[in-house]
Amino acid sequence: MKLKNMMALAAAAMMAVSFTACGGSESSSVAGGSSAAGSEPSTSSEAASDSEEAIITGDPSEHTVEAIKARGKLVVTTEAGYAPFEFLDENDNVIGLDASLAQALADDLGVELDIQNIAFTSVVPEVQAGNADMAIAGLTPNADRKKSVDMSDMYYEGGQCVLILAENADKYTTKESLDGQLVATQSGALQETIREEQFSNTEPLLLPDFPQCIANLKTGECAAVLIDTISAEQYMQTVEGLAISEIPVEVDPEEGGNSVAVMKGNTDLLDWVNERIAEYKAEGLLDQWFAEAQEKAESMGI
Repeated sequence: MKLKNMMALAAAAMMAVSFTACGGSESSSVAGGSSAAGSEPSTSSEAASDSEEAIITGDPSEHTVEAIKARGKLVVTTEAGYAPFEFLDENDNVIGLDASLAQALADDLGVELDIQNIAFTSVVPEVQAGNADMAIAGLTPNADRKKSVDMSDMYYEGGQCVLILAENADKYTTKESLDGQLVATQSGALQETIREEQFSNTEPLLLPDFPQCIANLKTGECAAVLIDTISAEQYMQTVEGLAISEIPVEVDPEEGGNSVAVMKGNTDLLDWVNERIAEYKAEGLLDQWFAEAQEKAESMGI
């Protein structure tokens, strides 16, 4: 292994350990494997962008379109606990909108897809370190994230919401009604920043993935979950007793969707990905993949 790759791997490993609520990670290819997310909740975490900036970066020239073709493999990181964007099927294959997008990109490159299912807090740093070509994991192109990686045009746009128990619909109707309450969301995700900025009088419950957030909501461990609207509606189809609160959540239109992350300065791959996204949109493929993912998630009770 090249020295710089060893250094990058070491840095990535050290950073993964530094994240609160992030257990040991074990990656898996598209053929299967289990999520690397830990199971213990945390009430505080360091912003992912700060740690991402500190990591040793890889060489963008090793992740250009031609470099990937020559290697014969497209390596994509994700965290498969975010239906309908990415989740595991009955055989532990990573599926969903993001997986379909990743497969299409690999097919257009004429290479094999190696999709790595790891902890969410390691998804972007692995790209930054040069251990993956891109990350497709329901990532919002926010300003902090753009400090460490380059983000593509948005391939999906959607809003954010407050998910609560249906029995509390009349209780939690304003931001103030949640003051002092425990609000759960995924550590390192956009919703963590939303809670800090728009629900600062609440107490955070930061968890490795959204399924754990929903589980905590159902057991009454938290009062609400900050989550994107589409995923909230997906959970409402499969989990009884949930409702979207009328409490508004503000989202910057330029950050209100999902983008692909590539290594900082890798304009070659970024431009190519943007071209593909534009084509997929024009052909209606992104809408098709999204609908298929929703139907599959619902059939699995996710």
